[in-house]
Amino acid sequence: MKHIKGFDGLRGVSIILVLLTHLGLFWKLPRTPFFQERVWELIHGMVGVKMFFTLSGFLITRMLLHEYNKFGNIRFGRFYLRRFLRILPPFIFFLLAVFVLMRQGVIWESYNGLLYACFYAYNFVSNVYYTGELGHTWTLAVEEQFYLFWPWILIYTKGKLRVIITILIILLCSIAFFLYPVFEIGDYSRPFRWFVPASVSVFIGSLFAILLNNHDFVMASNSKNKLILILSIVLFLSPLYTPWLALVDPVQSFACAFLILWIYNNQDSFLTSTLEFFPIRYLGQISYGVYIFQGIFLTTGPAARNWFQTYPQNILLTLTVAILSFELIERPILKYKRKTSREV
Repeated sequence: MKHIKGFDGLRGVSIILVLLTHLGLFWKLPRTPFFQERVWELIHGMVGVKMFFTLSGFLITRMLLHEYNKFGNIRFGRFYLRRFLRILPPFIFFLLAVFVLMRQGVIWESYNGLLYACFYAYNFVSNVYYTGELGHTWTLAVEEQFYLFWPWILIYTKGKLRVIITILIILLCSIAFFLYPVFEIGDYSRPFRWFVPASVSVFIGSLFAILLNNHDFVMASNSKNKLILILSIVLFLSPLYTPWLALVDPVQSFACAFLILWIYNNQDSFLTSTLEFFPIRYLGQISYGVYIFQGIFLTTGPAARNWFQTYPQNILLTLTVAILSFELIERPILKYKRKTSREV
């Protein structure tokens, strides 16, 4: 499938928000409820995660539907091989590094937590086993859990049924954001990271990919360019005016989806060209490695315990390791990955 300009740039902007959050951006805000509860919802790392999730759902679903439309089926073996080739190699190096640091007593030992991360289940980890160095792997767990069943739903549903099922899942996740405080019991205080509701952004991205599979929707979206961009901005700014902050995740995810749709339809726009600026685009290309390895150097906040977790060496080490990972591990594997893929 052809390259879509601007998407790597979106990843670049998203990873910047994650890094700034883990560097302690929150503590730089004025100590007022408006800034800490509402403005914060526009700039913290979860905004970047929502963009990653939404873009991932959009691209994965678009790829699967494109393959299904062209060949009449989805080769599940090849799909899972491509996903593992993309995700697993850097993650293995990360897990090995964490294991060694634990064994050496450099970071807090939580081998049970490490097992959760190894099996992509950290979004269900108990507080007893939680460590900052592994905390971010909950997003990888959500993605992998999505991959397990979503291709099967796509191949066994068609037309309106696909849309209805996706909307029902989105509604279920949105309702769960209201209900999750009820489930904050015992050692599990992060139910908002459980697959439901955390996957809402992935399914919103998937919904837009499904809609783009319909010719009428493509024509309508092309004719409503300004409206789509305005909708994206209005929905993204919703934390400033909505009384229901519990719905920020799905609402801002729709904002991300409308922005993705607008960029998809406007490949020659000024915004798309800006996102293609090499430093932003390259940061997006290495964003997976940045996200993975910043767990070791930045953890989930500015609570340094070791010299390599203090500023500025923590950010320099994160970028250095991510670049090495991309150039020496990910890029060569991506070339092999293309050989295993059908031309779609």
